[in-house]
Amino acid sequence: MASTPSDRSGAQHDEQQVLSHLVQRLLQREGGRIPLERVTLRVSDFVDLGEQAAADLIDEGTESGIYALDRAPGGSTTITGVSPQGSEPEVLTEAFGPAQTDDTAVDFRVVSVVTDSINQALHDAGYSTFVELATASVDDLTGLTGPLTESRAAAIIQEAPQHVPVGTRLATAAAHRYARRVDAETDRGVARVTDIAAAGTPVGEPLYRTEELDPDASEGQYVSAIGRNAGDPVATGLHILDDPDHPDVPKTATHPDAGDDALPVDDQGRVIPPAVPAEPRLQLPNDELLAKKLARGLVPVRLVGPRGSGKNYLIKYLCHQTNRGYVSVDCDEATHTEDLFGPLTPDEHGRIVPRNGAVKQGLLNGCVVVLNEFPVMRAGAAMALHRLLNEGTLLVKAHGELIEPHPSARLVITMNPPTREYRDSEPMNSATRGRFRALEHPYIQDVETELDTLDAQVNREHQVVDRATLRKIVQFAHQTRQTETWPTLSTRNLTILCEHIEDGAFPKAAVKNEVWAVAEPNQYPEDTYETLDDYL
Repeated sequence: MASTPSDRSGAQHDEQQVLSHLVQRLLQREGGRIPLERVTLRVSDFVDLGEQAAADLIDEGTESGIYALDRAPGGSTTITGVSPQGSEPEVLTEAFGPAQTDDTAVDFRVVSVVTDSINQALHDAGYSTFVELATASVDDLTGLTGPLTESRAAAIIQEAPQHVPVGTRLATAAAHRYARRVDAETDRGVARVTDIAAAGTPVGEPLYRTEELDPDASEGQYVSAIGRNAGDPVATGLHILDDPDHPDVPKTATHPDAGDDALPVDDQGRVIPPAVPAEPRLQLPNDELLAKKLARGLVPVRLVGPRGSGKNYLIKYLCHQTNRGYVSVDCDEATHTEDLFGPLTPDEHGRIVPRNGAVKQGLLNGCVVVLNEFPVMRAGAAMALHRLLNEGTLLVKAHGELIEPHPSARLVITMNPPTREYRDSEPMNSATRGRFRALEHPYIQDVETELDTLDAQVNREHQVVDRATLRKIVQFAHQTRQTETWPTLSTRNLTILCEHIEDGAFPKAAVKNEVWAVAEPNQYPEDTYETLDDYL
């Protein structure tokens, strides 16, 4: 019996449904653009459709608004968008896996050790979400059915958090953060405003004094035991202070007063240490070098490195480990001396009096003052610091004050290197440059070292990216740092793209998005795609 026009139309509709959903899946995996030929070759795996017939269907679908195409002058065609038709065919769901759904009617068999019988036993016991499964105890699950042994129960509880929908995790985390900012009297979220001039609490005393230790006692100073020094710790002479709760000491993510810039911790509550590069010429780890410079007193230090290389994280880490206050000021072309030291303002009696700025107050309190992008600020503001750099005293002319800072006060400036990528950065004049001890802080050269740090930060609560995929991402990032004309992916960029993966993006799509995000006007993200295909 010959097929009727309606039969052919229905078959074509089914083919278009498979084709459109296949395109959506490939767009998600590849990051937004796929060659037409890749789709026409792949579709025969799921439906009886030849290459030319698939190409014709895509042309028809383009005319009806299903597909968006980019036809290059050379004849190549790229699919850039799709409106999937109907629900996803089961053959595609089986091949690519289920799409992200709400945490309802879940199938626990996605957990590696859950069999059909265990899945049914868990549902019969009242478990309906991965959140419930993740918060269960081993004793709760053991024995619900014969195959559900104690070791399997432990494995289920360990893996379950990976399958909790990201929306659930984000909502829970947001509620915890909000609770920290709820006013006890009004029971409402509030802003916090700190009067810098009124924040006059000095940092703690050196631990060797309050605990009656010898000044060179190892328990009273920072000992470099990370990176290259992990197997052979080095005492640096930088004393630990005795007040870990000082408001300017960097807080951990688990601290009650933690903010969005809190230091991440591992599963044992310890701060995740930075990936520490060796200073290229001095060939010593930068945490050791910086700590030793800070141990020398108010010796100004200049930390030079590309964006996202971890300059500020290293400083914050050292301040946390030694209970030192951390005061960071971002400089720009409009930064004046009064932004650093404070303006003259009228008091309640109408008298003009000095009001302390962040830098002046930080020096009075004994904090480590960090001036980011120091070279870009006005020359007059930089010159106002010369006496502090030379003699260790600060002359604030407008205030009529000569200040000898607190003995624990330190000064560090950060800046980008004078390369083409940072062509908008102002060079530092030689008179100012010569007053600093300069340390270069490059990107980490060793893939495994950066991988260990990134893995600890990204997967600390649950697995976001498996280690094998994370290694490929880090390897590609290292490739971008070696090719001057490519957009450069820093360690900070890698944490951001892992966030995209947690949100539901595929790894290659997340990498492409971040390459696009950091590209300069004269750089083309597409130049990296062929190399990216070799990794992901």
